[in-house]
Amino acid sequence: MKVSQHVFMLMLFLLSGYSIAAEEFSFDVSSYQKKNYRLGGYFDYSLNYQKLNQDAAANVLFFINQTPPDSLTQHTGIIELNGDYKQDKWQARFNFHAEAYDNELVSEQQGVLYEAVATYQPATGITLETGKKAIKWGKGYAWNPVGFVERPKDPNDPYISREGYVVATADIIKSFTGDIKTLAFTPVFLPVTDKINEDFGQVESNNIAAKLYLLYKDTDIDIVFLNQGSRSLRYGFDFAKNINTKFEVHGEWAYFDKVTTQFVSDSGIISSETDSTTRWLLGLRYLTDNDTTIIAEYYRNNSGYSTSEMKSFFTAVDSASASNNTALLTTLATVGSKTFLTRNPGKEYLYLRLSTKEPFDWVYFVPAMTVIYNLGDNSYSLLPEIMYTGLENLELRFKATLLYGDNNSEFIEKRNEQKYEFRLRYFF
Repeated sequence: MKVSQHVFMLMLFLLSGYSIAAEEFSFDVSSYQKKNYRLGGYFDYSLNYQKLNQDAAANVLFFINQTPPDSLTQHTGIIELNGDYKQDKWQARFNFHAEAYDNELVSEQQGVLYEAVATYQPATGITLETGKKAIKWGKGYAWNPVGFVERPKDPNDPYISREGYVVATADIIKSFTGDIKTLAFTPVFLPVTDKINEDFGQVESNNIAAKLYLLYKDTDIDIVFLNQGSRSLRYGFDFAKNINTKFEVHGEWAYFDKVTTQFVSDSGIISSETDSTTRWLLGLRYLTDNDTTIIAEYYRNNSGYSTSEMKSFFTAVDSASASNNTALLTTLATVGSKTFLTRNPGKEYLYLRLSTKEPFDWVYFVPAMTVIYNLGDNSYSLLPEIMYTGLENLELRFKATLLYGDNNSEFIEKRNEQKYEFRLRYFF
């Protein structure tokens, strides 16, 4: 049975359940009493059409010695369940993510426990946690250079849930009456074995991270650290400050002791270099009088690739493809999947997002536009979207992804030249 059929059956089940619940409504005083548990989530169905760039490096390396299709149509169904239970000083919460998708090339299903955390509060201002937790450090919207113990965001959709790591953490919080109003310390223990957090880095390592938070006057500041272990030593800080009720500025800076970078010459020769580096971000968020939210960020990754380094890789792919050098194409595919073909591998980016609530009296409509611009090669992605929320517990969204740039530039060498997506999300 295709994914789209699974999705259709599940939609009927959910909607029928909603209808029955409405017909059998009755007044029950106990339903208004505060419960010590919560269970909810959402069901998400999306249909997207992808116009492929057949000459792009990403497709040449994915379809080695094959002709890529002109387009793909994909059905995706997602169910995310989350909940929590509280009893005295104890709390448990979870977030389970199941996903299935189907297109002309592949049909897959998977279920992943994103979070399963046990919390204990022995005293006011002290919280202990253990389990699988999605830690979120940093003040950036599209990128987080100081997100040392988390999986990276997708700047195209930075608010989606992400899988956590198995950790043991604590929060120790203290309030004051001076310029420093709040001080909080968060240590993190993250073990890596061949069965636990194995994708975090080098196995058989015990990783210690920490965050010191302080509210100084009206500025939020975090100082963060990760020891030498599965990953190299790194430390940094972030800040966020409200200039006024409508204008906020934020930033992050991170130092990495050792980062290994792979390079590819025009002829396909691979080399590597290990050195220390820094990454930083500066951004703002502004709300206009007509309810338009503007988010802008500049991101600098000093270990990212320059325009000439990116061009050398793409030139090597073109040459290997022209000569049908299957062995080199296979090697370049392996290297590229971890470097040049990853999300935003360049040095400098600009992120800009504008969203407006109910413009022109379009009740329940929220249009938005996002631009992610590579300042090195002047390629960029343009993401217009519109969301409708006029139906109870239901959210409809149409989103397009359009890529622009010259040959051998980042966004032109990606798989999709254009993508159009319709999404239906039902909350329960």
